[in-house]
Amino acid sequence: MRRTKGGPPAHAIAATALAAAAALVLASCGSGDEPAPKPTVSTARVGMTPGDGADAVAPDKPVTITVAGGIVATATVTAEDGSTVTGAYQPGGATWTTTAPLKYGTKYTVQATGVDAHGLPSRGTETFTTLTPQSLVAASKVTPGKGDTVGVGMPISIELDHAVDDPAVRAAVERRLSVSASVPIEGAWGWVDAKTVRFRPKDYWPAGTKVSVSGNLYGVSFGNGAYGAAGTTTDFTVGSALVATVDSAAHEMTVVKDGEVVRTVPVTTGKPGFTTRAGTKVILGKEEHVLMDGTTVGIAEGSSDAYRLDVYWATRVTWSGEYLHAAPWSVSSQGSENVSHGCVGMSTDNAKWFFGISNVGDVVKVVNTGSDKTMELSGNGYGEWNYSWDEWLKTSTVGTVTTGALPADA
Repeated sequence: MRRTKGGPPAHAIAATALAAAAALVLASCGSGDEPAPKPTVSTARVGMTPGDGADAVAPDKPVTITVAGGIVATATVTAEDGSTVTGAYQPGGATWTTTAPLKYGTKYTVQATGVDAHGLPSRGTETFTTLTPQSLVAASKVTPGKGDTVGVGMPISIELDHAVDDPAVRAAVERRLSVSASVPIEGAWGWVDAKTVRFRPKDYWPAGTKVSVSGNLYGVSFGNGAYGAAGTTTDFTVGSALVATVDSAAHEMTVVKDGEVVRTVPVTTGKPGFTTRAGTKVILGKEEHVLMDGTTVGIAEGSSDAYRLDVYWATRVTWSGEYLHAAPWSVSSQGSENVSHGCVGMSTDNAKWFFGISNVGDVVKVVNTGSDKTMELSGNGYGEWNYSWDEWLKTSTVGTVTTGALPADA
């Protein structure tokens, strides 16, 4: 008798049958009667779900084989292209269930053998066909990009092309997203909007960590005939631990790299009416040159606050237009007063130095602004670090997870 992967070996099945037969013989001897003859027909009955001929079977529903009056000896679920579906035996061996989603729009053949206590086999075969989705849901954007080196504050962000509001579906998505790292990291996936789910560690990533992300949504039902598309992967490396703290009241920025202060820089931040957002931000991108136009942030052309400037060594921290950048026109105010329209301005030399030392994903904290204008939790950059850990967990449906281990050669 052959053995199905994950199931009882043939010798174990035979031993079970022999033990049962021996027990019957001993019982007969004890009564003084002749041993009961061994049956010639198996009492095991093989049952399968879904039923034979079933159509439009949901690909996320497991195939189950159950043997009444015996155990499952062999079990295979084979697609029309010859590929098979993995499965596992349940405790006791009387039930076998698939452990992977089925393919869409595919005909499957299920074959199983059960044996009773005498080792007599009973076989069953059925066919069914899975449904074809009306639409597929894919990850339209995944960050960080493959091979990127990022800062310690960088979240993993997955943007779907389909809104997800149902908590049960969100949980199914989170469970299909896997993060592995070179050191164990405690973190959680959280939803910042209906299409975007992000992974944030409980604390900043340790410097030098290697991270791999796998997200296979195939087989996940999103409702209304929509199902997940094939998976997506990315891997990245966390660089040095760089955190810049901008103190608006002291008019200076302190840059700490790998636990050591590497420079304190005179700065100017937002003046009254244009206060720089307080809170923790993450560098979104870097531009050696950017044209800054006040009309793009609602400042009327021709007003006393209007501006249109060529700006250099600009490090972006919000999508709405906050940067850390060179501001040679305000050098006389840097270190003494706040005169900007919300950005952090510094000398050209200091801006170029910071531009060169920093990575996307590095952390910029702004403190002591004297204003209640704070970094948005979502929608204007990476605001995840402005949640407490308990608050972040409320955005998750699955809760805390610990990253898996990367292979030694990763």
